[in-house]
Amino acid sequence: MKKTRILFVCYGNICRSPMAEGIARRRLGSRAEAASAGIAATGGPASVEAVLVMRLVYQTDISGHVARPVGVYDIKSFDHVVAMDISIYNHLRDIWGVPVPKLYGWDIEDPLGSGYDAYKETAGMIERRLEQFLASLGLD
Repeated sequence: MKKTRILFVCYGNICRSPMAEGIARRRLGSRAEAASAGIAATGGPASVEAVLVMRLVYQTDISGHVARPVGVYDIKSFDHVVAMDISIYNHLRDIWGVPVPKLYGWDIEDPLGSGYDAYKETAGMIERRLEQFLASLGLD
């Protein structure tokens, strides 16, 4: 049976989308495949705060994450593409041609430049949105 494939996309792939990928992987286990990318990712690790929140709150290690641009993936191979905010949604739709039926727009603000508490709050928002999303797909 083919696993559901979900791609989470933010701007630089160092904060929101790596946290979403980590939370989804922990939540879904082997039932689905989760990945992440950024529309302007240039490499480099996940932010220190994202790594700490994932380790301390979600017992998930994303310390080996390296930011990946959207173009490294065959977007058509994903069943669902989740944009972390509306500007990312519009970019994926208009520039990358992601079909609207598989494209989802969330409203998760970028915590870049904020402290640990902002990242923790962002991760909590991602977790809540993910639960709603998985329920709507019947993957809960």
